[in-house]
Order: sequence, then structure tokens, then C-alpha cells
Amino acid sequence: MIRRFCVTDILTSRWTISDQAIANRVGDEMVVLHLANGTYFGLDPVGALLWEGLTAGDLPSKVCDRVLEHYEVDRDTAEHDLRAFLGELAASDLIAQT
Repeated sequence: MIRRFCVTDILTSRWTISDQAIANRVGDEMVVLHLANGTYFGLDPVGALLWEGLTAGDLPSKVCDRVLEHYEVDRDTAEHDLRAFLGELAASDLIAQT
């Protein structure tokens, strides 16, 4: 029997912000608090851009395009870094794939 698996790229998936997370912009960075466990997260300007994009309902791939417009980075590096960061946010229970 052959099983088929559908692999979805996390950059083209929808994500939602956890109801246990609150965020506040501080300059060009973002501070996020996980209410349930009291952990603070500091996001650099690129992380803040991703957070705001997810909050607005944007796909991470759209945020990646914005990163490429604002920073001198190649697409492969930007995509790799955004995938890794999405994984960290999800592992920290700050976001969930929908």
C-alpha cells in the first residue's frame, strides 16, 4: 500500500496568535508576554515584522516579501530564518497553525 502525505510549507500556512500571548511594540522591536507561564520574549525588528503580519492575518510568505523589501538578504536565507522562527514561536505556544 502506498500512502501519500501532503507536506504544507509553513510559510504558506495560516497562523493565529495564542490567546495567551500579548505583545507591545518598543521602538522597532516587540516584547511578547506569554500569560500562562509568565515568559517574556524580545523580538528584533524582523521578528516584530513577522508578529505584526501574523496579527494582521498575513501569510508568512507575504511577510517574507516585506523582509526582502526592507533588508539586504537573499530569499533562501529569509525563508529559512522565518521557518525557524515560526517553529520557535509555535514551540513556545505563542502561535498555532490553523
